[in-house]
Amino acid sequence: MSQDLQWKVIYVASRQEKKVFDRLNKEGIEVFLPLTKKLRQWSDRKKWVEFPLFNGYLFVKPTLIQRDQILEIIGVVSYLRYNGQDATVKEKEIQVIYTILESGYSLETIHTPDDFEAGNQVMVDEGPLKGQLVNILRRNNKSCFLVSFETLSQSIKVELPYHVFKKRIA
Repeated sequence: MSQDLQWKVIYVASRQEKKVFDRLNKEGIEVFLPLTKKLRQWSDRKKWVEFPLFNGYLFVKPTLIQRDQILEIIGVVSYLRYNGQDATVKEKEIQVIYTILESGYSLETIHTPDDFEAGNQVMVDEGPLKGQLVNILRRNNKSCFLVSFETLSQSIKVELPYHVFKKRIA
């Protein structure tokens, strides 16, 4: 029966990935939380800390009954949806993530809002401004930034979502 189940993606409350993972495990729900280690420095020490590879997301493989039960778990916000249905991830893709994590390679997800700060100069990678070098002025909300770019010796301000940026390689 387990072969017929599909991996789905759930969105969880901010910084609640590990807690939700534990709650789902206690309920007997198959769950996967890919973690990566990053070296963090405090004023008095350095320490390796585990962080979710995909901020805000967990992978679950629920039975039909467990699907709705998951939404009742504290910290679960919703299922990620695609074309009006729960987004699914192929078993093969989950295995690739497992393999990479077990390999010990240094991992880093790209293009999260926290990768960009006011003052950064970035290249727009998609959309009508593709190829334009822009300056990030400020973060307007969780995922959009106010940017400016020069044209005709004038500065134009535009609000853009973070996913259109490509970090500039100096």
